[in-house]
Amino acid sequence: MAKAPAPSMPTPNQIKDAWEAVREINPMARIVAVGPDGVKFDYAVDELTAKRQNGPKRYGEK
Repeated sequence: MAKAPAPSMPTPNQIKDAWEAVREINPMARIVAVGPDGVKFDYAVDELTAKRQNGPKRYGEK
């Protein structure tokens, strides 16, 4: 039986496209990790209210 291929890293264009899409939603977003699972972002903390801003929710998330 053949082995499943290893997950591949996102290309520079995929990283750039994801970053631009997230920045449209939250201009303070920043990339914190890039790996086979995709690009992970962190969203800025609003220092005036000391609350973490939430990004867009995934389907089914409350």
